[in-house]
Amino acid sequence: IEEACDVIFISGANTTETHPVFGALIKRAVAKGAKLIVADVRRTELANLADIHLQMLPGTDVALYNSMLNHVIAAGLLDQQFLATRTHQFDEVKAAVAAYTPEVGAKITGIPAATIRRAAEMYAGGPRTSTLWAMGLTQHNTGTDIVASLLNLMLACGMIGRWGAAMIPIRGQNNVQGASDMGAIPFAYTDYRPVTDPAIRAEYAQAWGVPEESLSLERGMMVTEMVQEGSPIRGMYIMGENPVISDPNIAHAEEWVRGLEFLAVHDLFVTETARWADVILPGSSFAEKSGTFVNTDRHIQLTDAALPPPGQARLDLDILVDLSNRLGLPTTWQSPGEVMKEIASVTPSWRGVSYQMLEKRRSIQYPVLTPDSEGTPFLFQDAFPTPDGRALFVPVEFLAPDELPTDEYPFILNTGRQMYHWHTGTMSRRSEGLDSREPVPIVEINPADAVELGVAEGETVRVTSRRGSVLIGVRLSDRQAPGQIFIPMHFREAAANLLTNPQLDPYARIAAFKISAVRVEPAREPAEV
Repeated sequence: IEEACDVIFISGANTTETHPVFGALIKRAVAKGAKLIVADVRRTELANLADIHLQMLPGTDVALYNSMLNHVIAAGLLDQQFLATRTHQFDEVKAAVAAYTPEVGAKITGIPAATIRRAAEMYAGGPRTSTLWAMGLTQHNTGTDIVASLLNLMLACGMIGRWGAAMIPIRGQNNVQGASDMGAIPFAYTDYRPVTDPAIRAEYAQAWGVPEESLSLERGMMVTEMVQEGSPIRGMYIMGENPVISDPNIAHAEEWVRGLEFLAVHDLFVTETARWADVILPGSSFAEKSGTFVNTDRHIQLTDAALPPPGQARLDLDILVDLSNRLGLPTTWQSPGEVMKEIASVTPSWRGVSYQMLEKRRSIQYPVLTPDSEGTPFLFQDAFPTPDGRALFVPVEFLAPDELPTDEYPFILNTGRQMYHWHTGTMSRRSEGLDSREPVPIVEINPADAVELGVAEGETVRVTSRRGSVLIGVRLSDRQAPGQIFIPMHFREAAANLLTNPQLDPYARIAAFKISAVRVEPAREPAEV
């Protein structure tokens, strides 16, 4: 990013606050001359630095990307060579976006047509444009459609599969890339190999020494599906997760957790979820265990324990091995190196990785196909992971968000993170240095809305959705447009997810955390602190 990009396009990512190290690299790239386009409903720090800020109405991302692609086609800016040799079905997308002229896009998104045209030309002109996005795109009931429409734009301009034209879905938290790589998702084994494929099931059954029929060919459930009404789940083992604060519509989530017949929580602290546990297993922090983390750009990074686990806490690996053995699933791993050996044996893109390699070089980018490999700095140079190696365009139409403002709920609530806290605050709110920076929950309200509401900085308001309400202090900010408010997700005493919309994307099963219809009213009672 810092050295190789001519244009950087960031969508739905407040990078300097939520990924500050990465954000610093982007700022350096801009200082060195890279052009910056930011598509975000809020005016973030990077939006202030951007050549173009596309501040769309919430949930109108598909209309924006389709109208940008419409102009790319009209202006003759397509990468014809890339389309002809590396893709399929562009004509279907071309037909789908024909109606999304910049003028139509402007009516839907609120962005002037001239600005949409200028952004499209800057993006397609590159010559090396990197495309970044995060949960501002995915946490919608149409999140899959939004990402698909962005990928259509990327493919049409040939901005993928070459150095300096990076595709970077910025992962939401530390090592979520590694967890996903290892199959901690309900539809895949390691390396994203589908659980529904009988041939792949046979490979894993042989590697693990178990009957094939013991491995299901059915897709599993996402957490958001597990906690829905009618769920068959009766017991749960939760490791490093706090769904009583992090799930949407947490009043329902907490009621569901309390109704489980058995709950075990494996965590560092007694979280809001752990309070309802039958068994708490005290685990180990990053500083107390050795192993690997995998970051957004696929670097497998070795980390060494600096301290032993305190008190009754144990290494996570030891807990899991003991539990497996007691459940009748013999497991003999004694070290992270032994685990890595098995990972390499069942994961094609990690086939050449070993703990000994990582001890020497500390990190490497997968795919690593042989022990003497230097890693893979970027993907898709020659082929995409499809049967014929070509990328497939997917036509997408704009669908309005599940919840829109009404007379009763006239504001749109957006939720997310602050720089000094992390997720549900399990660790960051126990750090005096961090918590002192943002010690109490706040709602960001545009000053124009505050005048209409008759509230001032620091006063308390009640924010209410169809699911719940919170009392919270006001922070005046023009980072969001009038009619929109922002509440960070970290604070149990004014939990944003009491308000959020549980409607799920039909494909990814991610909830619509970014758009919930709410009302805001002055409150006589003080906010909880």
